Amino acid sequence: MTEEEQGEAGGGHKGSYWSRRLGVNSQPPPSVSAPVAGVGVVKEEEESTGGGLSDPLPDPTPRVNVAPGWYSVDTQSNAQAYWDGERWAGTRHWRGTGWIEDSGDPSSAPIGATTTPSAAGQIPPRFLPPPGYRGSMAPYQPQIARPMAQTTNGSAIASLVLSILGLFGIGSLLGVIFGFKARREIRASGGYQGGDGLALAGIIIGFVTLALFIFVLAIWIVAFTAIRSNISMVSSQQQRILQCESDVKSVETAVAAYQAEKGSFPDPPAPWSAGTYMINYAPLTSGENGGPYLHLTPGTTDYVVEYNSTGNVWVAPPNTFEASFDPNQGLGANPNACEAAAGG
Repeated sequence: MTEEEQGEAGGGHKGSYWSRRLGVNSQPPPSVSAPVAGVGVVKEEEESTGGGLSDPLPDPTPRVNVAPGWYSVDTQSNAQAYWDGERWAGTRHWRGTGWIEDSGDPSSAPIGATTTPSAAGQIPPRFLPPPGYRGSMAPYQPQIARPMAQTTNGSAIASLVLSILGLFGIGSLLGVIFGFKARREIRASGGYQGGDGLALAGIIIGFVTLALFIFVLAIWIVAFTAIRSNISMVSSQQQRILQCESDVKSVETAVAAYQAEKGSFPDPPAPWSAGTYMINYAPLTSGENGGPYLHLTPGTTDYVVEYNSTGNVWVAPPNTFEASFDPNQGLGANPNACEAAAGG
């Protein structure tokens, strides 16, 4: 008599071993005792047969009563199956952040999974007992799969730190680059890497600090340009004032030298105007009669220097010709006369 016939004669447990071996029916026989507090208790069947045999035939495959719960079926792919006390009711896989129950659709299995339960009531053949297996009297100790611990992506941490530091815009730019790099790596890890929130925060802070740096840099450039322009303008104005004072003193010296040699002050040949300016300086710049007393005629672009027959010398604004002397325009009465004439 074969083992299968003996099983049928010993209590009608059709398919108790071979059916489970083929994955058709994994329900234990009705006579198996109830589970005891998380640990299965091995119990061999002891019942008489009614098939005309006087002595009961032993069941070649003693049953193991296992408490309901999740049990590891494939540690390589982090797969578990749920035993509800009567059958394998479902499967799940570790997705990096938690256990995800399978829908029964083969496409839902993770990449790399080789053998996982494909439907309720079935377990992979590699986890079924081999032919001739007769069980063990020792309690069944399920091996719970230890899921891989999730790690935080290093680029995400670097992104946040660099974005906060800024480092004159360089850190902000690097923070944005590392942030996008970290998010790509986290998505590609299949859930085994975390830190997407840190990467996103690094990108946002990086853009904000980079924009602030550019804004501050633009303000600084504008301010620096304005300050430099003001300094240049003040410097140019100061140079004009100094040149004006030098020209006024040169004319005063020439007028005094002319009076010392001639006994009288030089008399401008014509009223002061743009057309007579050079003519009026001829008595001082000519080489005749002991001259010249003045080597160069002062210009009229930044200021105008004039004199009269009484020895007075004064300064007027650019292209302005005064018909008479004003004491406030002379350096003797007003030391700031050149600043008033050439400062504007």
